[in-house]
Amino acid sequence: MYERMQRYVLGFLFFSLFCLGCNKKSTEPEQEIIPLDGRGGGVIAYCYQPITGEFDHQIYGINADGSGNTRLIQADIGLNHHDWSPNGQRLAAVGYVNSSTWSIYVFNADGTQLTRLTTTNFVNDSEPNWSPDGSQIVFTRIYPNQNDRTEIWVMGADGGNQRYIGIEGFAAKWSPDGSHFIYQSSFSGSSDLYTCDVDGSNVQQLTATASTEINPVYSPDGAQIAYTTDRDGNHEIYIMNADGSNPRRVTNHAFDDYTPRWSSDGTLITFDSGPWSEWEVYTIHADGMNMRQVTDSPANITAINPVWQPE
Repeated sequence: MYERMQRYVLGFLFFSLFCLGCNKKSTEPEQEIIPLDGRGGGVIAYCYQPITGEFDHQIYGINADGSGNTRLIQADIGLNHHDWSPNGQRLAAVGYVNSSTWSIYVFNADGTQLTRLTTTNFVNDSEPNWSPDGSQIVFTRIYPNQNDRTEIWVMGADGGNQRYIGIEGFAAKWSPDGSHFIYQSSFSGSSDLYTCDVDGSNVQQLTATASTEINPVYSPDGAQIAYTTDRDGNHEIYIMNADGSNPRRVTNHAFDDYTPRWSSDGTLITFDSGPWSEWEVYTIHADGMNMRQVTDSPANITAINPVWQPE
């Protein structure tokens, strides 16, 4: 009888403790999972870059307020230097095929249907940029065995009709009306900014300084160009008129600032910045006000090449 009573008491105590644990668990608030919904001003895709090894780069998305950080694709190859399609439903990116070949890939925003578009070996195809109507992609072909000579190429969005337009330049971006490109080139000795028609004709030089001008991109209305220059001693984001006039400084940052891209409404610019190998994604108003850090990467990770998703 005593042993039976002892077993009953022990069982009751175990049950009571179990219920207390259940009650405690039920009263703890569940951690909110924040969706990638554009809160804070839109969605920014960026490259999540380990500082050791180029083949581990992947594309992430993050809300402009720094929430909802999400890997967009589970790829077997490293991806970087990406761009959104005009409808915001696909991305083009550089895929690191191997140590001697980079190719242009496209994939859906949900991470499906990763498709290789360029297949030339022993070249580095980079900097893809969609045409405003989504039918074509311009990209840079780099020749490592020719002192990294760069050419501007165009192809259909399905990879068809690949063609060199006769321009040695880098990182060409379409104008909003689809009529011409802006790009950087060291043809004059230092890196300056140029425009040309989409067939490579009518080359116009916009900058001619002793400093370096890189990373040009048109504002959504085509009236302005954001770019990076080191005219102030370190690399800062500048804006100028589309004809190259009236350059004015946007960032005034202790670290180097690179790769500006405009928000869809033209009010914000995203860029990457930081000490070497510690870059993070930032945003700033186009008038230079309210700079804020968006990403906060783990140790040994950097966040680079941010691009706004079109609304």
